[in-house]
Amino acid sequence: MHRSEITIDLGAVRRNVRQLRSVLGRCELWAVVKADGYGHGAIDVAGAALGEGAQALCVATIPEALQLRHEFPGVRILVMAPTSGREIAQAREADLDLTASDEAVPEGVRVHLKLDTGMGRWGLSELPVPPVQVVGLMSHLATADSDPEFARAQIARFEEATAAHQNLIRHVANSAAALRIPESHFDAARCGIALYGLSPFGEPPAVDGLEP
Repeated sequence: MHRSEITIDLGAVRRNVRQLRSVLGRCELWAVVKADGYGHGAIDVAGAALGEGAQALCVATIPEALQLRHEFPGVRILVMAPTSGREIAQAREADLDLTASDEAVPEGVRVHLKLDTGMGRWGLSELPVPPVQVVGLMSHLATADSDPEFARAQIARFEEATAAHQNLIRHVANSAAALRIPESHFDAARCGIALYGLSPFGEPPAVDGLEP
């Protein structure tokens, strides 16, 4: 029985990072490497992305973040899914950034408050006065790849809700918005699928200068 193999072209990853950074301008690129880098190998992809100028890494879970922390000390690693209890203590010890999507804001760890601007998955309906441990404000776009007008309405809601807190890191863009909705370029963009050279729009990747 032969084992399956997949060969990853990290050169293509690096070129995709350069393309995204050229589109984003001053907006930071945060590389989404959840689910083992979408199956491409989180550690290798993260290293390639950081080497080309990505400023942070984003994952879904604490275990994913802890694996990366061993390899990349000092790099911002944002855990985007809700966490609680023992995981918060692990995040504190590993110097991770956490996402808070309800009134319970963890103490002793950097936090990004998530606003629900229209995706309806989880998030705060209104922005409270951010506690001192809050370093970022974020939201998720539901339709940047399929309904840009709704995405722009979400971005406008986010802008209105966060305008008084421009001292914090504001980030809302995903791959689709990073590529084609410039008004989503706040302080950072969390790019996943485009990093791996896949079009968020179901088009040939080369349309947006990407390589699989």
